[in-house]
Parts: sequence; C-alpha cells; structure tokens
Amino acid sequence: MQHEQKSRLPKNLLADRLTGKTMRLRVRTRSRFVGGSFSFINLFTRYDVEGREHLFEAVARARATGRGLITVSNHVSLFDDPMVLMAVLGLRNFNAETKCWWSTACASNFNPQGRGLGARATRWFNSTANMVFMQRAHKGCKPVALPPSLFDWIRPSLGWKRVERIQEFVTRLGLDVETWLRSFITAHPGECPTSLDQKGMVEACARVNIGDWLHFFPEGGRSRDMSLRPSRPGAGKVIYHAPEAEVVPLCFYGSQDVLPIGSVVPRPFKRVVVSVGKPLSAPILAGLRRGPATPETFGEISKFALSGVAALRPAVLARYLGAMKAFDLLAEEQAEEALGAAVPAAALQPAESVSWSTVLADSEARTDRRADL
Repeated sequence: MQHEQKSRLPKNLLADRLTGKTMRLRVRTRSRFVGGSFSFINLFTRYDVEGREHLFEAVARARATGRGLITVSNHVSLFDDPMVLMAVLGLRNFNAETKCWWSTACASNFNPQGRGLGARATRWFNSTANMVFMQRAHKGCKPVALPPSLFDWIRPSLGWKRVERIQEFVTRLGLDVETWLRSFITAHPGECPTSLDQKGMVEACARVNIGDWLHFFPEGGRSRDMSLRPSRPGAGKVIYHAPEAEVVPLCFYGSQDVLPIGSVVPRPFKRVVVSVGKPLSAPILAGLRRGPATPETFGEISKFALSGVAALRPAVLARYLGAMKAFDLLAEEQAEEALGAAVPAAALQPAESVSWSTVLADSEARTDRRADL
C-alpha cells in the first residue's frame, strides 16, 4: 500500500523549465550527483516517522484537483529540507525530477553572489534543487523596486510550461496576468514595497495557485535550543493568497544531531523523529483570510500555521527525548513564558537603572497565584 502511495508522487519534469537534450542531460546528471549525497546521509540516519499518510493523501488530493499544497514545519538544521521530506516520502533516487516540492530557501545562504569556490558550488547545486529564493528581512532585505512588468520579472524562474498554466488559470478568472500578479503586492500605491513584495514572494504566490507544492519554515530561521521561534509573516502571506491550497504541518527533532549548527560534516547513525499532522482547519483559515491583506493579517495566519506544528511537538519530543525529559522541557518553557509575562515593566529596563528592591517590592505587591497541580 505504501508503495502505491509513493508511486502517486508527481514529478517535476525537466521539460518544465529546460530545452535541449544536452542541457537536460547535464541537469539530470548534476542533480543526481548532488542528490546522491543527501540519499547517502539518510542511508546512515534512522527515521521514526508517524502520520506520513496525511502527507500522501494531501499530495494525492492536490494532484487530482490541480490545487497547490503548502507544508510548514519547525527548523533545527541546515538541511531539514530536503533530508526530512526525503525520508517522509521515501525517496531513494533524489534528483530534479523526483523532488516534487519547491523549497523556500534564504537567498543570502543558498544563492550567494561572488566568484569564489563556495559561492559557485552553492549556485551549482541550487540550479537543480527546485528552490524559490526568499530574502529574509532580518538578513538585510532592502526595500524592493518593483519592475514595470511582474510577469517578466518572474517568468525566467517558472519555465515555459508553468507560464502556460498561469495564463490558462488567469484566463479562467477573467483577468490579465499582470493584474493578477499585482494583487499579491502588499504595499499600497505610493508606499515603498518591502520584503513581503520581493520577487520570491510573488513567485511563491503564483506557483501555489497553479498547483505547485511549496515548503515553508514559518520561523524564518533555525532554532538553537529546540524551542519554537516566533513566526514571521512571509508564510502567512502565501497562505492568504492561495485560498484553495491545503496547509499540512510537520514537526521533527533529531536532524540537528545529524548536522549541528556550525558543522559542515554530517554525523552518521543519528535518530530523527518526525510527525506529520492533518491539514489545518480550512474554516479557520478562511476566517483569517477575511482580514485585509496587511502584514498583521499575514502574521496571524503564519502564527496559526505554526500552531499546527506546535500541536505535534509534545508527542514528537516525548518520542525523541523520552516522556520525562520532554515533560521537563515543556514545563520549563511554560514557566519561562509565564515568568516573562509576569515581570513588571520596570524590570525590563536596563539593570543599572532599576534597583532590585524596586523589583521585589513590585513582586510582593502582586497577588500571589499558585498553580493547582
């Protein structure tokens, strides 16, 4: 049964974006060479996956209806994508054809400029990795200068077949392509476009609407301590503008042991625990989409998407750490969160400007609340 599900996975045909037999052969060979390294790492990594049927069913529905698919997850290691998704899907032959999802990678990290060997090697890999590059605001993303034609702006990244699909999709809506793409721009006329209007965002919105599968990390970066970082509005914007797409959450831990932050050499014989949840509630997402197309609305949607990941987290931590260690970790996080909410405003000022006697006096003045255990 599992084999039948895997056989239903769509393929990203090279003809979607490449022409010429020689170029196709070069890209296919290159992608298998690069993808083979991830397959080799996964060969020496033990995966404990739960709920993968939810993802297979969502992929099958998306393929049958032509609707897009969005997956969201936590982020703890540099290669969570593609290694974890490879394991969930059971991919052994990983290349440009079998990578059926598009990764929303940080442009600063994965599409570096320059002529150095490192930058060249990274771009060489990314040319076959099915990526939609995003420039994160906290990585120095500057205000965006929008070109006269958004369609010409993103066309080179789409390939001729997806361009045709966009034109067909927009025709059914009774619009022209440029008007449709302009609807994804958050900045109002006269305002300066920001990172929410960058090329990758426009491309991502267009891709999901015509049926592509995109994977997002709503946190926008890797966690250093296994906690969930605050969500960022980027994923929420794409979800907002793709009302037909299902959103499937994933949560995992252990990939940070395979490739810890700062390491360049993977560590074998590690265990990764993964859980795939059911698609997020469509009625709740529809209610959130009734809000205006603003960063605040996108932020609420992204927070809701990350809450789907958070709901899977306790069970994943229990399988990864053990029940007692997971309980202690979650209890400590809740205590820190409650303490942070209860700290008086004076205590948040620089230490040299506030005396401890003032902080203690404020604490004693508050009503003593004890938790019922």
